[in-house]
Amino acid sequence: MNGSQSAVIFIIDDNPANLKVLSQVLEMSGYKILIAMDGTSGLHRIHKALPDLILLDIMMPGIDGFETCRQLKDSEKTRDIPVIFMTALASSGDKVKGLSLGAVDYITKPFQQEEVIARIELHLKLRRLTQTLAEQNQQLKAEINQRQKVEEHLKILSRATEQSPSSIVITNVNGVVA
Repeated sequence: MNGSQSAVIFIIDDNPANLKVLSQVLEMSGYKILIAMDGTSGLHRIHKALPDLILLDIMMPGIDGFETCRQLKDSEKTRDIPVIFMTALASSGDKVKGLSLGAVDYITKPFQQEEVIARIELHLKLRRLTQTLAEQNQQLKAEINQRQKVEEHLKILSRATEQSPSSIVITNVNGVVA
């Protein structure tokens, strides 16, 4: 079992058979599973336990997968969670629409277990790498800010010594001029 397999996967699908098969496959692979049978309940539940990835059916009663995805991507809390659409719709227009709404991938039904696992692992890895990169960028920004403060302080000291009417001599600890 690798690190991505302890991830939480949220499945939103109105088909009980799909939910059962996906849940079993993913649980056998070590993932934790959350389930919703429609977009509305999925949107309500997702804020209580933020998943690492969402598998989202397109054709559902009430709000469809496209609208569910749009609302997920509009929310600051859920916008960075990867969404993979699961659909029997294989038209380019549907794929383009889903990707333009912020989905990261498509799985066509009926799905192959190995393909589902491979796509999930890929997008979980990409998410972890993106998060690591963001953390490193924050650290670099903090370091740059600290260096800028030190540089500004050195400029002030330099101006003070240049404009001082007194002589300044720098020596080592033994009093020898450096």
